[in-house]
Amino acid sequence: MKCFDPTITRTVTLQSKSYLLGDKFYLKNFSDWDENIRDWLAQKENTELTSEHLIVIEFLRKNYSCNTRHPAVRMVTTELAKQLGADKGSVKYFHSLFPGGIHQAFLIAGLPMMDSCC
Repeated sequence: MKCFDPTITRTVTLQSKSYLLGDKFYLKNFSDWDENIRDWLAQKENTELTSEHLIVIEFLRKNYSCNTRHPAVRMVTTELAKQLGADKGSVKYFHSLFPGGIHQAFLIAGLPMMDSCC
């Protein structure tokens, strides 16, 4: 039995733009992502976005856009250390931003759901 159904879709309309979301609210079309859906997803995840969240989200989107692969959390923490200092380049700090882990960050950043995600 699959843990999610990739055929289930739902539409969310924000400021006259419709977004197609999958079973677990992941954005179906990477190119449809914008600040409106980002903020809606963050609110759904009970996450108040800060400049540090936006650094992670921007990195995830750029990395995925270039590689069409989901980056590992260690890549994200390395980027945080570069931009914010070594004290913020840890998995612990990352989890303070995204308590739901890397998949929560992927969701808000509009990355597609990984095949192995449940």
